[in-house]
Amino acid sequence: MANLSSKEGSPLTEYADTTVVEMKSEGIELSYSVTEIRAKAGDILLIRYKNESDMNHNIVLVREEADIRPVGIAALQAMGSDWVPEKEKERIIAHSALAYPGETVELTLEVPPPGTYPYICTYSAHWTQMQGRLISTE
Repeated sequence: MANLSSKEGSPLTEYADTTVVEMKSEGIELSYSVTEIRAKAGDILLIRYKNESDMNHNIVLVREEADIRPVGIAALQAMGSDWVPEKEKERIIAHSALAYPGETVELTLEVPPPGTYPYICTYSAHWTQMQGRLISTE
């Protein structure tokens, strides 16, 4: 569940193979503005998430569809760790910090092997509606 960054602490923008995705949430809608991301396996993906909603949100990338429910349910008991359940860490590839209303957070990771990887908001049961997919290609 690592968050990659450069030596200077800024996102890994010095690499040519970086895909940058800007997404946001607004108002009281439990949704991401981007629900499908396509990126090449092995490249660096930088998700810049702007929380323009009235609630806290995060982005948690899980390994497969079957991981959504267990991670989402476990997150209900994970208030002390920004709603990211430590007991389900083997199901989680990467996660952002919790974004409070008006904040922007960044999540940087190496795109996993080809496949489809769900991302969800684990804050306070938002995972049931707030979902997207990372599609990793060859």
